[in-house]
Amino acid sequence: MIASALSKMKKRALVELFIAAMIWGFGFVATIWALQDFSVVGFLIVRFLIALSLGEMIRVLIMRRTFWNEEDFKLSIGAGLLMASFLLPQTLGLVFTTATNSGFLTILYVVLVPVLSFVFFRKKHPPATYGLAALAFFGAWLLMKAQIHTLNKCNLWSLLYAFGACLHILYLGKFASRIQDPFRFNNFQSFWCLFAVIPFIHWDSKFTMVSTHLIPWAGVLWTAVGSSIIGFMIQIRAQKVLSETTAAQFFLLESPFALLFGALILNDKINGLQTLGAF
Repeated sequence: MIASALSKMKKRALVELFIAAMIWGFGFVATIWALQDFSVVGFLIVRFLIALSLGEMIRVLIMRRTFWNEEDFKLSIGAGLLMASFLLPQTLGLVFTTATNSGFLTILYVVLVPVLSFVFFRKKHPPATYGLAALAFFGAWLLMKAQIHTLNKCNLWSLLYAFGACLHILYLGKFASRIQDPFRFNNFQSFWCLFAVIPFIHWDSKFTMVSTHLIPWAGVLWTAVGSSIIGFMIQIRAQKVLSETTAAQFFLLESPFALLFGALILNDKINGLQTLGAF
């Protein structure tokens, strides 16, 4: 009976991760919309101010949860700082490339997750796990090959993103079972991410947190509500019952969704080789 209940929880977690990947895939388009007016750091500050404020309002006024959990708060520090470590370079990368190309590059972390989980935690994986990761990486190579000349300026940022995202997944995999309230934990995570991003105002030569146009604000709201509140809360819940490697491989769906939305909405160009790589 317990095994059956656990199986149902895992199936629900996989469905939720599929939804989260779709939300994050559109997030690449939304970020490009936001960067039409907002600077990189300004966008991230506004995004997480909204995510934190709205998340706490939902929790207190709608969920009626007012208790304080000290362990969730402490555990969220590492998660929030690691989130900042990959969202900042990812956003910088989108200044130099398309939503489609950025979406392709983000999946580099899927190869790192099983490798680093073994290095840091001596966690062994079936050979098929490494084979699937290699296959996914080959798909990414096919996706990038058609437009490799556009990737030069964002290669470093993408590598930093991949490493930070990998560590964030491993961190949640390590501590997810101890998280009592995933929704509040995500709010705490947003707070620490905001805290970590603010000092970078000093290096943002075009810093701005305002826009008079609808599209940039639509991008900010999508990333704040969809990507930050809904997407990351789903990730935290899912990693309570799924391994970090399984979660990482499901996050691969970000790339084909980024391709789809980038092509449909931003007219990003794709060809047969890229389509094969996404498949």
